[in-house]
Amino acid sequence: MKKTILFISLFISTLTFSAIAQKQGTITVKTKYTGIIDGYDHMNKTDIYIDGMLAGSTSSQLQSKPNSCTVSVSRGQHDVRIINMAYYEGTWEEHTIENEYSLDALYEGTINLKKKLTIDLLFDIDKEETIAKVK
Repeated sequence: MKKTILFISLFISTLTFSAIAQKQGTITVKTKYTGIIDGYDHMNKTDIYIDGMLAGSTSSQLQSKPNSCTVSVSRGQHDVRIINMAYYEGTWEEHTIENEYSLDALYEGTINLKKKLTIDLLFDIDKEETIAKVK
C-alpha cells in the first residue's frame, strides 16, 4: 500500500513539474513604417522566428498601415529574429539592403520571456534605420 501511495505521489509530482516547466508566454510584435515615398508603398508582412523556427507572421498589407502579431512561446531564453518581407514582382523577399531596399527591416536578439513581451519596431526609411523597443 505504501508503495502504491509513493508511486502515485511521484507520478503526480512529475506531471506537476512538467506542466510548470512548459508554461507559455506571449511575444507581441508591432511594426510601423515612416518616410514611405509615394509609389513605394509595398505589400508587406513580418515573419517571427523563435530559435530558428517560424513561429508566426503578421497579415499582409501595405507598409503604410501598422501591423502586429502575437505568438505563444515557452517561457525562458530564446533567440528571436523578426524580418519584414516585401511582396515584389510576385515573390516575398526580405526587406534588406542586400535586396536593394534602403534599410534592413529586421530585428535580431536574445530575450528572456517571463510572461509577456512586446517588441515595437519602427522602420524609418528617411533615417534608414530600424528602431526597436523591447518591453
